[in-house]
Amino acid sequence: MENEKPRILIVDDERLHINMLNDMLKGSYQIKVGTGGRQAIERAISEPQPDLILLDIQMPDIDGFQVLQQLQEDPRSRGIPVVFLTSMDAIEDEARGLELGAADYITKPFSPAIVHARIKTQLSLQRSIRETLMAQLQAQALEKQVGALQRSLTSTALHKPEAFGEIVTNSPRMQTVFHYMEAVSGTGEPVLVTGETGVGKELIAKGLHRLAGRSGKLVSVNLAGLDDVAFSDTLFGHKKGAFTGANQDRKGFISQAEGGTLFLDEIGDLAPASQIKLLRLLQEGIYYPLGSDSPKMMKVNIVAATNRDINGMMSNGDFRQDLFFRLSAHHIKLPPLRERREDIPLLTSHFLKEAGDAMEQATLVVPPELLKLLGLYSFPGNIRELRALIFDAVAQHRSGPVLSMKSIQKTIEERRATNNQTANLGNPDLETIPLFQVHGQLPTLDEAESALVEEAMRRASGNQGIAATLLGISRPAINRRLNRRLRHLIGTRD
Repeated sequence: MENEKPRILIVDDERLHINMLNDMLKGSYQIKVGTGGRQAIERAISEPQPDLILLDIQMPDIDGFQVLQQLQEDPRSRGIPVVFLTSMDAIEDEARGLELGAADYITKPFSPAIVHARIKTQLSLQRSIRETLMAQLQAQALEKQVGALQRSLTSTALHKPEAFGEIVTNSPRMQTVFHYMEAVSGTGEPVLVTGETGVGKELIAKGLHRLAGRSGKLVSVNLAGLDDVAFSDTLFGHKKGAFTGANQDRKGFISQAEGGTLFLDEIGDLAPASQIKLLRLLQEGIYYPLGSDSPKMMKVNIVAATNRDINGMMSNGDFRQDLFFRLSAHHIKLPPLRERREDIPLLTSHFLKEAGDAMEQATLVVPPELLKLLGLYSFPGNIRELRALIFDAVAQHRSGPVLSMKSIQKTIEERRATNNQTANLGNPDLETIPLFQVHGQLPTLDEAESALVEEAMRRASGNQGIAATLLGISRPAINRRLNRRLRHLIGTRD
């Protein structure tokens, strides 16, 4: 995204001048052209918007001064620098243009060196302005984060615990998140929620919506897979006749969420052109339904979420830094389930009851061995994966009050095997594995097997079934290895 050529809009009613400028600039810039004032305004606000406009003053329909005024009155185009194209002797035009807000002027006939120098200067200035803005946004975001954290640390009890009723947790880390949510919920600033898939980001959005106490509703939209047109139509809506098939007016999600909260899920999948539109929406607070020239005010709280590595995406130029800082005025980072294992028993019991209610059967008892097994699993799919495991186990359970572990053990074994195969595709440094840190000497197969079985039994607190699951083998297989090891130990003593 950052490596794209800058876009220049050339507007002149004389084709000769357009061709000359196009020949000079086409190697370094993406060129759009217009032959009149009205066309200039239309192409300045159409996507993708130009980064700079070269605008002739003397045109038959609307002169350059009027075009400049209209561009500056429209929030969609007011930030685009305009460089006037003037005649050699038009000193008054140059002065008037600069007074009205033109960034610079270039006189005819065109000098390639001057044209390139003036354009580079203005684009460099725009880049500096953007970088300064991003630095300010970053500083403001950090200031708000620190302020919210300070407010959250001054209180030990939650003021509105009912707002978190759908979130099942005993985790101190989640309690810290709840305090932070209470501290930031009333600011009206955007909130960015990040975390791995399945950690419960939508539940956080619901909690923030309840805490805000606004009259409108929570409206959720998944941005994954939306192209730029679908994004605009989904959020902004459209007027009848805006495009083929638009047979009636349609309210966008911003309008539907008025007075409430708009939850933008999978923000990391947003297309570059849509990122620009969302940034403009957050900056200006207004939007235009497709096919409409009348702006509408945005009256919603924004909560955005992603499981993507946003910092990595910004480094690669796949996500705009200025948009990130706009969205992350407040930033909630949700811990994965493996970092809040104390919640596994509570969540397991909760999902057992939920599954029993859904399948219209009595709630099953959790076997202690199951909690031990679940506590040793890494849960790449987090809470969503745990829920799926429990529901599937309940569906396959046949008899008795205690939940059968068979389906869960089988699924974990298969997923461990898949993960191990994926990991083995690389070339791990054997010296980093404790089993091989014996003065560079490799253990024998018997020694390696013995060490692995011993470690698995230690982690499983002596439960052979769980140890077998950790090793990806059957229970009879680990039993044979234990018996063989026992016979070896007895034979050694004799």
